[in-house]
Amino acid sequence: MGWRKKQEASDPFEARSKALADQIRKLEKQIQDLAESPEPPTPRKPSNPAPTPVTAPAAKAQPLTASKPSQPTTSRQPPAATPLPKPPPPTPPPTTTGSPLGDTRVNPHGVRKFDLAALWSRLQNHFRGPNANNPRMVQYLAAGSVHGLRPLRYERRVARNRFIGLFVLLVLILFGLAKVYFPSG
Repeated sequence: MGWRKKQEASDPFEARSKALADQIRKLEKQIQDLAESPEPPTPRKPSNPAPTPVTAPAAKAQPLTASKPSQPTTSRQPPAATPLPKPPPPTPPPTTTGSPLGDTRVNPHGVRKFDLAALWSRLQNHFRGPNANNPRMVQYLAAGSVHGLRPLRYERRVARNRFIGLFVLLVLILFGLAKVYFPSG
């Protein structure tokens, strides 16, 4: 009976994959429902609405018999659309005034100089690879504690042995070609 349970044990990645697939199906159904019954468009407000005349609430509450000289309300027109200001022209890179040659990173023609230290650091970062997004998962993979996956130390050993084997094969082929094309007397 213990064997059956062991055989039926599912991969944790498969379970997560099924859960995500169910969630995707639910979202697709919601999208279809929303596409079939679109909401009525909401009216947009203009970006610069015209000011409306404001009347005092006290003037409305007074009876019509009392006559106060009322001032005519004038509605102002919205200001004419002003063109957007032009962006400032690009500025040349800053130069150091203390140095007779100017900035050490830019040559007199305005082109960046070759920076060996920055190139070296970029190459190191390129070969180092990206940082792990999930360090706990990296620890699980390295230790081999994820069911159904080999530990990284085993995978590295297999890759190292494969490299050594192919390298020895290449050396033997090159040695054989050297013997055929360059026979010694």
